[in-house]
Order: sequence, then structure tokens, then C-alpha cells
Amino acid sequence: MFIIVLTAILSVNLHAQENEGETYFKKANEFFDSKDYKTAILYCDSTILSNAGHEEAYAFRGVCKYFEKQFSEAIKDFDLALILVPGYAEVYFYRGLSYLELENNKKACDDFTEAYNLGFKKAMKLIVKHCEIEENKAD
Repeated sequence: MFIIVLTAILSVNLHAQENEGETYFKKANEFFDSKDYKTAILYCDSTILSNAGHEEAYAFRGVCKYFEKQFSEAIKDFDLALILVPGYAEVYFYRGLSYLELENNKKACDDFTEAYNLGFKKAMKLIVKHCEIEENKAD
């Protein structure tokens, strides 16, 4: 009986933390929309503390850090988001932008290409602008 009660309490607590995390994430979006990226980052931090598997919070925090010109820190958040969701095209795109700002064109181009291959078509403009495109020549 004790185990059943303990499991129920833990389940309710976990559900409450997830709801709290979503509340924090909504606040992060509000601050992002008003271009208050520093506060949005804090709300993303709170979201992640409530739910460490919240891939959107890592991605969103990375975008906020990108806009705050914290490119290396943004890349770390994008890496974490991609561990949770390997096919997250928009994250590849923003990580590529961060690499571009750090003048690492090779990694930027790899990410832009991956974003494009995953369906994020606006990455093509940056591929054309910043990446060497190999042409297949028939002999």
C-alpha cells in the first residue's frame, strides 16, 4: 500500500513540475516576443529545471543566446536540443548561424546543409552565399 501511495504522490509531483515548466516556457516566449532575451533565457532555465527533457527550451534558449551574441553558449544549447531531437532542422539552422558568427564556415555549412536536407528550405540562401558547392561534372 505504501508503494502505491508513494507512486501516486511522485506522479502528481512530476505532473505539477511539467505544468510549471510549461508555464515558464510560455513566459520565456512572451519575453522573447518583446526582445527581452536575457529574461527569456532565465525562464528557459526555469523550464529546464522543471523538465530536463524539454528540447524546445534548449533550442529556444539557444536562439535567445544567439540574439544576445553569446554564440558559443548558443551552440551548447543547440547541441543539447539535438541530442534530444536529432532531426530538429531549425536548430541546425541556428547552430549554423552561430558557427558562421564564430567564423567557422565549415561547421556552419554542414549545419545549413543538414537543415536544408531536413526540410528547412530557407537554409539554401546561406548555403549559396557561404558554402562551396561541388558540381558533379560528367566526363
